[in-house]
Amino acid sequence: MLKEQLRSLNSTPEDTIEFEAAEPTRQRRCLRFEIASQAGLPYEIFVSLPRQAPPPEGFPVLYMLDANADFTLADQVMERLTRRPAATGVEPAIIVGIGYPQTEGYNQERRHLDLTSGPTDDAFYEDTTYTFGGQHAFIAFICDRLKPVIRNRFPIREGHETILGHSLGGYFVVELALTRPELFSGYVAISPSIWWNPDRIFGHIASRSAPPEKPIRFFLAAGGWETEPAPWQRQDTPERNLEQTNLRLRRRMNDNIDRLSECCRSTYPETVTLRTERIADEDHSSIYVASLPRALRFVLPAGQG
Repeated sequence: MLKEQLRSLNSTPEDTIEFEAAEPTRQRRCLRFEIASQAGLPYEIFVSLPRQAPPPEGFPVLYMLDANADFTLADQVMERLTRRPAATGVEPAIIVGIGYPQTEGYNQERRHLDLTSGPTDDAFYEDTTYTFGGQHAFIAFICDRLKPVIRNRFPIREGHETILGHSLGGYFVVELALTRPELFSGYVAISPSIWWNPDRIFGHIASRSAPPEKPIRFFLAAGGWETEPAPWQRQDTPERNLEQTNLRLRRRMNDNIDRLSECCRSTYPETVTLRTERIADEDHSSIYVASLPRALRFVLPAGQG
């Protein structure tokens, strides 16, 4: 349970953090360490360093959510794309994966706390036992605890930091881009769950609550099969197929992304460089794999450091 995971690490001095090897690949050096938030919530952090020597200005940094599930994929894609940056258009970068101790895959309890600002009206969550609304504390952890460790321990390039999230993590990235655009230079939201609280998301734009003072790059992606079950998913009972179809129609994934794109372009034409991808024949899960190279090329363009 969440309360059982609380640890008294919030006062741990930075210089006592222990870094360990974390299943390094052949070409990139991967490390891991544990750190707690100001409230004592524990996190497991994965760091992947490029094989190249750091340039004088340092490496850009890619922060990513749900690292227990997705860090290995991002690390392998990054390694593949940065072997020859001139050919692929992707600059080598440090990856910082934010995960949770003793977790394989997704830690649903923790992510629903960290990534949301409050509950949702979606019927799927009517009987849930999850706790919501820890987004503010999670942002404080990233800014005040995690970033200083990364900045002090690794050769990073100031002002060139991107954050990436998928699904509910994408919702978090979207809200962060609209309310705290100064925190990162790039925002990657893959299939963001805008349905969680669309009024809140579009309310930020309508009120122009935090227009970017400096340019940011904003990448949005969704799969073509996010409004109805894909052909390979239609193997269940008719009732189950109808249930899944209604769920997708209710959440309006692609409609919400189209609306978000239009609002951002009209509201922040000079400060937000936006790219929206709709990739056919991909669903909510596979879109992460399909869009990652495009996202990295957009937020980490080689030769533009």
